[in-house]
Amino acid sequence: MVFNFDKFITEMKQTYTIVFLADLHTLYDDRVYWKQAMSLVKKGYNVHYITIGDVNGKGITEEGIHYLQLKRKKYLPTVLLNYLFKKFPFVKTEYDEALEYCQSIKANLYHIHDARINRILDDLKKIGNNPKFIYDGREPLDKNMKDYRFKDSKIPKILTNTYADYIQNWEYKKVKDYDYIFTVDDGLYNRFNENVADVPIKIMYNFTNLKDQRKHLVYEDKIYDTAYVGGLSEVRGALVALRATKYIVEKLPDYKLLFLGQVYDKKLELEIKQFIQQNSLEKNVILKGFVPHQEVSDYFNQIKIGLNPLLFAKAHEEIIQIKLFEYMNFGIPIITSNFGYMKKYVLENNVGIAIEPNDEKLLANTILDLLSDRKNFDEFAMNGIKAVDEKYNWDIMEKMLLETYQSLLNEKE
Repeated sequence: MVFNFDKFITEMKQTYTIVFLADLHTLYDDRVYWKQAMSLVKKGYNVHYITIGDVNGKGITEEGIHYLQLKRKKYLPTVLLNYLFKKFPFVKTEYDEALEYCQSIKANLYHIHDARINRILDDLKKIGNNPKFIYDGREPLDKNMKDYRFKDSKIPKILTNTYADYIQNWEYKKVKDYDYIFTVDDGLYNRFNENVADVPIKIMYNFTNLKDQRKHLVYEDKIYDTAYVGGLSEVRGALVALRATKYIVEKLPDYKLLFLGQVYDKKLELEIKQFIQQNSLEKNVILKGFVPHQEVSDYFNQIKIGLNPLLFAKAHEEIIQIKLFEYMNFGIPIITSNFGYMKKYVLENNVGIAIEPNDEKLLANTILDLLSDRKNFDEFAMNGIKAVDEKYNWDIMEKMLLETYQSLLNEKE
């Protein structure tokens, strides 16, 4: 009988059980599922993914990932009352159910993706099997709460700001008990490096894994002149992109803007639809909500210019959006706001233009200029593809992920 070393390695790795836990991120989250979990499954790891959200479900996906979806329990009508009621020890919460599942698995490593999961961190550590813990820092909690969650709150700013700062410090305190930290960008790396200095940390950028999905369509064959990709919100510039359309169609009647993402704010959704109707833009603005991961590339291949018109917010100074790398991957020139890391990446790689935010006339003119300037357009497009092929692709991050996992798991031996 011939000894199969590759088969032996695969079987050995399958003995390692990994559990991802997320609250707020969905089952088919781009980073958790399609990148990190899939990278591990391909190498033979036994992967489980627990999510807390709006649905219940349990099973194994087509890609071989075990999943448990827990619906957030609502015992009382308001968020505050529900939160306080769950504090009673006799009340079973979704976190208790997640913990029970983990106790039945006894994983070798837990990879946590949302700060809320830290509520059960101490209990996870007591399960046994001496597991390792990785924390994935994906957002500046305090700034997001101030700029998004409490932006229009009637509660006094001094109270909401104090609460946001408290939650941020609580996150830092909990993360000090982890074995490793990943962050998605430079801003978060600097935050954790300063506030959780004793825990090893790496930047695991959310680079694209869609290199093999390019169709290299010629300019004339692309359907959408511009696209806004991702969740639609006012602070992310959805209305600016929409209002710019009114000015563009005066000079380019067949102009098409694609909104590829969900609208979570019903008031904003109504405002968008009313603007489209009032300005007779039904043929110019295409609203496409949620699209499965497997179909996203079909749309990217049809886009000429990618928009990233974020309004100024402190949270936006730190983050770098995955869509920028996806635009680059498909050779889509970018128009972004002129601040933060988004400006840095776009200008340093010469893949687009950075302009003042919240100015629909300026955005409209910039779009028209770029659509008519094929020399710059083609240069931005080629530079984007080159940047992804050489440095902004998931293959590089996958190698880092696997090396870090193996190093942590070897410490257990």
